[in-house]
Amino acid sequence: MRALAFRGYGDPSRVLRLTDLPRPEPGPGEVRVRLSARPINPSDLLFVQGSYGRDARFTLRADGDALDGGWAVAGFEGAGTVDALGPGTRGPMPGTRVAVSATGTWQEHVCVPGTSVIPVQPGVSTEAACQLTVNPFTAHLLVRDLALDPDDTLLLTAGASALSRMVIHLANERGVRCLPIVRHREQARALARPGTRPVTVCSADALTDAVRDTGDHGRVGAVLDAVGGALGAAALRCLRPAGQFVSYGMLSGCPIPVRPDDLVFRQVRMCGFWLPARMERLDERELTSLTQQVQEAAVSGLPGLEVAGSCDLADFRAALEHTMRPGRDGKVVLTG
Repeated sequence: MRALAFRGYGDPSRVLRLTDLPRPEPGPGEVRVRLSARPINPSDLLFVQGSYGRDARFTLRADGDALDGGWAVAGFEGAGTVDALGPGTRGPMPGTRVAVSATGTWQEHVCVPGTSVIPVQPGVSTEAACQLTVNPFTAHLLVRDLALDPDDTLLLTAGASALSRMVIHLANERGVRCLPIVRHREQARALARPGTRPVTVCSADALTDAVRDTGDHGRVGAVLDAVGGALGAAALRCLRPAGQFVSYGMLSGCPIPVRPDDLVFRQVRMCGFWLPARMERLDERELTSLTQQVQEAAVSGLPGLEVAGSCDLADFRAALEHTMRPGRDGKVVLTG
């Protein structure tokens, strides 16, 4: 079975290898999924670099391996077809198209609990289905947790990202104004619509003045920050008193400097968002309802599920290079 695996942390283009691993067999309560598509997300790359909130387990063995060390498979989501059930597993039945959230999806087969896969509704392409379990759930939960009122203003760094486009769509449906921060005028033109006013800036220093020019300076009720560093700090300064700042990414790799008077005198509330931890707080009823909302949104054309390109697992270096290109519109998907 082909797998994109690594034996130690580092630059994904250097440490990932196309490896032949034994095909897994499903245990009690598990299904085996024959994967056909997997997106490349920032979290996948952070995991390979050793900078994610979960450690890799280097335990898998390939034919011909020496005894020192094992492999870990990259990837956190994908889509494919159920092809085998473990003992006592009642479904989904073989042949069912499913979306998968698991550690190690950048391989041809994966075994997961039968309760953790999502049967894919008709009308959702495989390329969209492989992106269902991370960004759409994150977007729905972020908008729900912010609980902004109609006519509130939401500022988003990395405003042209797939996740930001989803959040903008859902927030606009609630009557929330959105200020996505972008670097290129082409991105701004693609995002502009009623309820959304993109802000084009080339540096963090220019952000405060750019937001002031929109007329929303001092009215921003919440910031969703995927970048951190200087841009995150500049976004923090745009918040109104008692506003909310949510950090959910670390694209810059730099910390956010925070002044105590922002927390004490301006009463700004800051927190982090990590999907696995947030999902653990959902009860069964909430999870079922959220999953249905995500599926319905995907069927109705939720923005942010676009695909910029696809490459076979064997061409992963080309896929990684495409992922890092500036101005990319959509996810790069690993197929095969």
